[in-house]
Amino acid sequence: MIRFSSRMATPRFAVVVTISLAIVAAAAAPPVVVAQGEVSMSVDEFNGFAWGTPAPELYARLGAPLQADTLPGEMVVLAYRDSLEGSASVAMYAMLGEVGLVKGQHSIPFDEMESTGGCEAQFVRLRKHLLLKDPMIVPEDRSRNDSPKAFCEAVLDGDAAWISTWLDPVSGARAMVVIDAGQPRLNVVFESAEFLAWVESRKSDPSSGP
Repeated sequence: MIRFSSRMATPRFAVVVTISLAIVAAAAAPPVVVAQGEVSMSVDEFNGFAWGTPAPELYARLGAPLQADTLPGEMVVLAYRDSLEGSASVAMYAMLGEVGLVKGQHSIPFDEMESTGGCEAQFVRLRKHLLLKDPMIVPEDRSRNDSPKAFCEAVLDGDAAWISTWLDPVSGARAMVVIDAGQPRLNVVFESAEFLAWVESRKSDPSSGP
């Protein structure tokens, strides 16, 4: 299952949408082709859609989503079949009430990366993709492999992880390439400052529930 969440959220307040990985392979239509964006000096969009893009504009360009989930706090997540750097993915767009698009995420299962050299090679490729897209932002890199096994195998055992984070110093938005320990997928995440503020407000609001 795919987990759509902010790394700043605690388990109690994590934003989670589960989407069957089968939609990547089972959808009959070809993936929606969206411009990946030109060279940028800031984290200001996802998949060619600027932060704040309203839902009607997104529907007009992408059509009906494969899945739509409504979350507490006026958040709606739309999922589309897509591809990124040679691997099939699920692209998820988080729409917040009248604010519009506040977060986007590509999720690529490990088995979709076998033809592109495996999870480690794809991580390096996607990290380079973001370096070229946002050349003025220097990423923070954190990685570990606590086992003698190859990286991708160690990830599946929960012994390895890797994250590169680009933080926009002006807007506070961020982008990440993430492989979490124990999770058989690679996520490419773009989060606006509005999304991060929404996560913080959910943490401090007792009425938001578990």
